[in-house]
Amino acid sequence: MPESACEMDTHIIVADDHPLFRDAVTHLLERSIPMVRVSQVESFRQLNEQLAGDVLPSLVLLDLKLIDTRGLDGLLLLKKHYPSLPVLIISAFDDDKVVQMAMQCGASGFVPKRLEMERMAEAIQSVLEGEMWFPELEVADEAPPLDTKALVESLTPAQLRVLSLLRDGMPSKEMAAAMSVTEATIKAHLTEIFRKLKVKNRTQAVLATQDLDLPSQGLPE
Repeated sequence: MPESACEMDTHIIVADDHPLFRDAVTHLLERSIPMVRVSQVESFRQLNEQLAGDVLPSLVLLDLKLIDTRGLDGLLLLKKHYPSLPVLIISAFDDDKVVQMAMQCGASGFVPKRLEMERMAEAIQSVLEGEMWFPELEVADEAPPLDTKALVESLTPAQLRVLSLLRDGMPSKEMAAAMSVTEATIKAHLTEIFRKLKVKNRTQAVLATQDLDLPSQGLPE
């Protein structure tokens, strides 16, 4: 009979910019999970360095607000480069929309920082065992679904190319170099893309179009 994830040697990375919280979570893990090895990082850069080895950790506990990344950008990058890596979000920003977006971005779970430590330990163990763990969400009246494909077709060729580069995780400065335009032009394109797709930011634009094949017109060769 195979051992559960919590009975084997387990490596967990805690990525959070608050040292006291990192220490508290590390202590929680060490007393609740046998043979656990915990690594602490305060930035996404340090997290990437930890992930550069041959063996991925058993789990990453990721705060949404690190020194060098904000919101769900870090989660999107992790799932792009390490799709099999379980990522459990631990954050003080736990309204229903944030939780739902984390779920859509591929998180294995979402733990509010206000949660009692024992419940947090249960959530972490559940994710280590291959389960999902999310807080209960209030069910609101759903708005009619948007025809995202039609909205994408309203984009200009230049906006389509910017959207394509955005989905590849490219920052504005690199987009400008790739398209031989100014960074201000890229930002203007992004503003129009957000308006046409009826989204508020880069993360929402990627989520809204992630399952669509973009029209070939305007895309880089």
